[in-house]
Amino acid sequence: MKYYDNILNKCQSDFTQKNPFVYKFSTQKNSISSETKDFEFNCTGSASLGARKSVGKIKVVLLSLHRVITLSDNLIQILNSDNLQLIPNIKLKNIITFAVSNKFTQGASIDMCVSTKRNKLQIYRVDRTNINLINEISVQDPIISIGMDEFGILACSKTTYFAYKSNLNSDRRSTDSLQTIFTLQDPSIMACFTTITPGEYLLNGPNIGITTTLAGTSERAPIMFITQPNDFIYSHPYLIVLVKDYIHIYSYLDDQLKQQMPLKSCQTLINIPQRNANTILINTKDNICLLESLSINQQIDQLLDTYRLQEALTLAESNCSPIEQRRTNSLIISTKKRIGLIEFNALNVIRALNLFDDINLDFHEIMIQIPNFLPLNSPWPDMDENMKSQYILWLNAFGDYMTKRSEEFSCQSRRIVLKEYSNDDTFPGTWIIGKYILERNLDRSWEFSIAKWILEQNEEELAVKIFIDKYQSESNNDLFNTNSVMNLLKPYPVALKNYLEDAVFKLMIETDEVHTILVNIYLDQIISKSSSDNDEETRCKLQEFLVKSNSYRIQSVLHRINQTKYFKREVALLYGKMNDFQQAFHVLVDELEDFEYAANYCMALSHDKSIDDRKIVAHVLFDVFLASLDKHPKEITEALLCLLGNNKVEFNFIEILKRLPSNWPISSLQTILSRAMRTCAYEERAAKLELSLNRLQNEKLNTKLAKLKRANVTVHEYRRCKQCLKQFYETSCVIYQDGSQVHVHCAK
Repeated sequence: MKYYDNILNKCQSDFTQKNPFVYKFSTQKNSISSETKDFEFNCTGSASLGARKSVGKIKVVLLSLHRVITLSDNLIQILNSDNLQLIPNIKLKNIITFAVSNKFTQGASIDMCVSTKRNKLQIYRVDRTNINLINEISVQDPIISIGMDEFGILACSKTTYFAYKSNLNSDRRSTDSLQTIFTLQDPSIMACFTTITPGEYLLNGPNIGITTTLAGTSERAPIMFITQPNDFIYSHPYLIVLVKDYIHIYSYLDDQLKQQMPLKSCQTLINIPQRNANTILINTKDNICLLESLSINQQIDQLLDTYRLQEALTLAESNCSPIEQRRTNSLIISTKKRIGLIEFNALNVIRALNLFDDINLDFHEIMIQIPNFLPLNSPWPDMDENMKSQYILWLNAFGDYMTKRSEEFSCQSRRIVLKEYSNDDTFPGTWIIGKYILERNLDRSWEFSIAKWILEQNEEELAVKIFIDKYQSESNNDLFNTNSVMNLLKPYPVALKNYLEDAVFKLMIETDEVHTILVNIYLDQIISKSSSDNDEETRCKLQEFLVKSNSYRIQSVLHRINQTKYFKREVALLYGKMNDFQQAFHVLVDELEDFEYAANYCMALSHDKSIDDRKIVAHVLFDVFLASLDKHPKEITEALLCLLGNNKVEFNFIEILKRLPSNWPISSLQTILSRAMRTCAYEERAAKLELSLNRLQNEKLNTKLAKLKRANVTVHEYRRCKQCLKQFYETSCVIYQDGSQVHVHCAK
C-alpha cells in the first residue's frame, strides 16, 4: 500500500560559488513524462548574500509581508520575496537558529524568535522595513532548534527540550521564563521536534516520539519507532521520519509504520502544504527532491480495497477537524456508505445498517445494489441450509430497516431530483417518472410537484401530458386547474400553446380566458415567424379557431387585430362572430376580393342555425355580391351562380329571382331555376303537409272536447273538492282527466 509516491525529479544546480546565493525556482509537473511524474524546475531569480558560509536556514513569509528570511554565517538577512532584493538596515548577528510565528499581528508584521551565541532567546517583531526587539530570555545552553506559534515557543538544546509561553507584558529581559519539558540521557540521540497542531508537539526520544504541550502534559501514548530518527516532520495525518539512508512514514492515527523508501544523505525535511495533498521538500548533499503524497481519496480507496475498513473511516474522519461537521462532511458520508455496502455484501447486516442509519442512506440505493449481492449463479434450493438462513436473516433485517425509515424517506427529496443519477447509464430517463405518475392515482399535490419538476428538466411534452391527464375541474381547490397550470407554463411558450390546444380540443374547456390566450398565442406566432409555410399553417389554425370557438373575448381580439392591416380576413371572421354579416362579407368581397372564401364562410356561419337564420346570412352575401357586380362582373357572376346552386345554402328564391340581373342569359340560370322550382315545390308540399297534420290534430282535440262536454257528472252534498276537500255549493265544477272534480276557483 502506497501513501506517498516515490521520490520525484531532482533539481541539481551549481552551488560552487564562494559566496552563498539564494535561488528562486518555479516547479511544474512534466506532462510528457506521465509514468514517473517528474517535475520541471525553472530558476526565476537569484541573489548573493555577501557572506562567507552557505545558507543554514531559510524561511519564506508571504501573505502581507512578502519576505524571505535567511541565516548564513550566523547572520540573519531579509530579502523581498518578489525580486530577491536585500532589505537595508535589517541584520541580526551571532544567530544560531530562528523560527517565525504562524500568526500575523496587526499592521502587517510578524513575530520571530532567534537563538544567539550569547545563550539568549530573543523575540523580534518584523514588518516591511523594521525589526524591533520585544522580549529577551536567558538560557543555560545554546538553543539549536526553535518552534513558534500563537501559543508560545518550543525550543531544544542538544539534550533538553524547553517551553515558553508568551507574555509580552513581562519585563523585556527575563531569566526564568523557560520551562524544562524533557531531558535526553543518551547524547547519541539527536534532539528534534515537530508541530502536530498549534500548541501540540512531538519530541524525539529514545526510539519513541513523545507528544506534549507547552505545559509539559500529554494525553496521548508515545509513538514507538522501529529505528531511532535523525529528524521528522508532521504532514497530516502522517509522520515523515528521517533515518539512516531511509525515509519512514508512520500514521499518526494508529502509530504504525506504513511505508519506507530508500534515500541516502538526506539532511532536512520541509512541509509544503497544498489543497488536496501535502508535498515534502527534501534536500540531500547534492540534490533537492520532492516527495508527493497520494490524495486522501486515493488512500481511502486503497484501504477499502484491502478490507481495512475501520482504518479508512478513521482516515476520513481525521480529515474533518470540527467533530460537529462530521455528519455533513461529504468524504465521511461517502466512506461510511462504501463501508456499509461492503459489510452488507459480507452479510454483516447489523454493522451495515448502523452505518446506513448514521448517514441517513435512502434504502432505495441499497435496493439497487441487492442484485449484485445475491448468489445469482447458484439456484436457491441448492444452497447450503446455513447459507440460506443467513440470507433470509439478511433480507429480513433489511426489510425491517425499510419499514423503520419508509415514512422519513418519503418526505425527502428524491435522489433523481438532486441529479445524483445523471451519470448512471442504467437510469432509463425522466420519462419513467412521468409514466409512473400517469399510470397511478397518487396524492394530487405530489403529482403536481413532480409534473412541475419534470417541466423544469425541459421535458415539456411529458409535463403537458401529465397536466392534461390529471385535470379534473376548474375549482380553485384543484391544483391542476387551467389558471394555475397556465401561470406555471408562462416561461415555456411552446408548452403553453400545446397545453391550451389540448385543453380546448381534448378537455373541451370553454372558459374565455383559455380561448383568448390561445388566440393571442397564434397571433404572436404569426407576427414573429419569418417562414411563410409555418406562418400559413398557424394562420389557418387561427382562422379555424376563430370560426369554431364561441368562448374567446371578441372585442379584445378585434382591438388587437385592428392594430395592423395584415389580419383583414381575421377581422371579417370576428365581424361575422358578432352577427355583423354585412361588414364581414364587405371585407371579404370588396377589400380582399376573396369570393370563394366568402362563400365558404357563408356556409360556416349557417352551421347549426335555423332555416330562417341561414336565409338571412345567405341574402346578406347575395346583396354584397350584387353590389360588387359592376366592379368584377365575371368573377362575381361565377361566384353568384355557384352560391345559388349550392344546396347547403338556403334562399328565398322568389325574392332572389326578382333581383337577378335582367341581362343574364336563361341558359346560365337553368341550374338555379331547377333548384328554385324544387325548393318552392318542396316548401309548398311541406306547408300543405304541415297544415294537414295541424288540421288532423285539431279535429282530434275537438272530438275529445265534445266527449267531455257530453259526459254527465253528478255533484251532490257528499262529493268533495279534490283540492280543498270542501263540499260543492255551486252547480259548476272542473273535471280532471282522471274523473276527479274540483271547484272552479281551486282549478285556477
